[in-house]
Amino acid sequence: MMVRKRNGIRSEDFSQKQVEPDAKSSTWCEKYKAKHRWIRIEKFPDGIKPPQKVRIYRQNDYFRLQFWDPAAKKNLTERVDGDLVTAIFHAREIEERLKHFRSSGLGRGKLKHQSLLDLYQSHLQRRADAGEIDPKTVRRYASALEHYRFFIQQPLISTAYPSITNVNRDLVLHFQTYLKNLQVSSNGHPNTQKQTMSSTDYVLDVVRGMYIWAADPDCGNLMPSGFRNPFQGKARQSASVAPDLFGEPDITIPMVVDFLKKCDSYQLHLFVLLIFYGLRASEPCFLFRENLTSDGWLKVICLPQISYTTKGRRDKRLPLLEPVRAILEGCSENTETGLLIRRRNVFEGSEQPPLLDQSLDQLTKEYSRRCQKTANLTAEQGMQIRDQLLHDAGGIKYDHIENEFHRLAGQLSWPAKATLKDFRHLFSTAMMNAGMPEYYRKYLMGHAVSKAAITNYTHLDQLRERYLEASQRQFQPIIAAVIKRKAELKSATEASVRSTFPEMDHGPESTHLRAG
Repeated sequence: MMVRKRNGIRSEDFSQKQVEPDAKSSTWCEKYKAKHRWIRIEKFPDGIKPPQKVRIYRQNDYFRLQFWDPAAKKNLTERVDGDLVTAIFHAREIEERLKHFRSSGLGRGKLKHQSLLDLYQSHLQRRADAGEIDPKTVRRYASALEHYRFFIQQPLISTAYPSITNVNRDLVLHFQTYLKNLQVSSNGHPNTQKQTMSSTDYVLDVVRGMYIWAADPDCGNLMPSGFRNPFQGKARQSASVAPDLFGEPDITIPMVVDFLKKCDSYQLHLFVLLIFYGLRASEPCFLFRENLTSDGWLKVICLPQISYTTKGRRDKRLPLLEPVRAILEGCSENTETGLLIRRRNVFEGSEQPPLLDQSLDQLTKEYSRRCQKTANLTAEQGMQIRDQLLHDAGGIKYDHIENEFHRLAGQLSWPAKATLKDFRHLFSTAMMNAGMPEYYRKYLMGHAVSKAAITNYTHLDQLRERYLEASQRQFQPIIAAVIKRKAELKSATEASVRSTFPEMDHGPESTHLRAG
């Protein structure tokens, strides 16, 4: 036997002559060596050019291809069932991939599911650090992928599907069954009551996207050529049932009127934006007094300078109704800068944050200064610095708004299905009932107007007129309730001041009270 080394491959030049094992021999080697030895194919039919980077061996009744994979940094082999023509065809495919991609696409064929999850989440984190996606998206994906991680770690599943190339339609069905029977908490907190998922579509879509990324030669490049993603296609039917859109939203206009009657001064200025404009509950947290324009607009915009973008990365402006404008401008009469919506303690004057009333430009500079203290800053770290910065400026978070909502909803004995997001449902429904065109409604909701080319030629030049007209048609009881409640709170505040300081002159020129 002679050992050769060619193109980084060690191989044994076996004789083409088969040796019959001795019938009296009892060792495995003597009995089966001839049957399982690799016999290199060196002579090809006339007119057939042999592969240059792939060696072809015959082993028993099938062929094996052997080659050096630069991506895997090791010799790889692939079994080919069929005749010599089939083996040559597969060898040429591998040579093409080695030539153009410096990878056969087989280097990670036995990659474990855990490794795939880690590689994909690392990729998502790099995209977040590069500004392509929001760090919150990374966390949502990680939460969905945790279900897949626990599923694939089950002994029976890990044995039947040891590597990522073993996934098939049966695995998808097993995973769907697992999700259907899975008990999860509704808000992610471990102490809340667990229940089945309302829909498994999101989890399945995230896993599907992971395998798309893994199979893409320009992205993960982890799958062998010809891999078919079993999570793709229309074979999977959603178990969720589309909601019946007939009927009123879970929060109606009479309910809002009752809601406003219970609001104190702080809650009134907090909820008017959600009621009259259907804002997402996180959007008021990033509004500055500089967003109020002198000509009666409120700009809801992305603030990339402090690592904030609205959902959908879209800016919009809202035409201010007079009662809303009076409330927003009156809540902080002594300053023209700083956050528009602040924490209750800051609003009431019992807390003085270190960066109170700082302008957006000043906070941007402070944000940059704090970020520079951290080497190799990640997107997640940038968000943490931003959140702390806004806290130091007196800002609020989503939880503050939700807690205030639940406090009032509890006093009114509202059903549990009436949530903070239903203000947004009410706004969209009211604008539609008032006859507002769909383009205008989508713009105010912060949705993509359309992907059609005509969108570039369509300008919403009657936004103020359309909104004011729709508001007068649908929101008149709410407008009246806001004006009445504001007057009641102002009278109550003035009466409290008179009883506390009876010797003071309470004329309109000497009394400066916050507009309630």
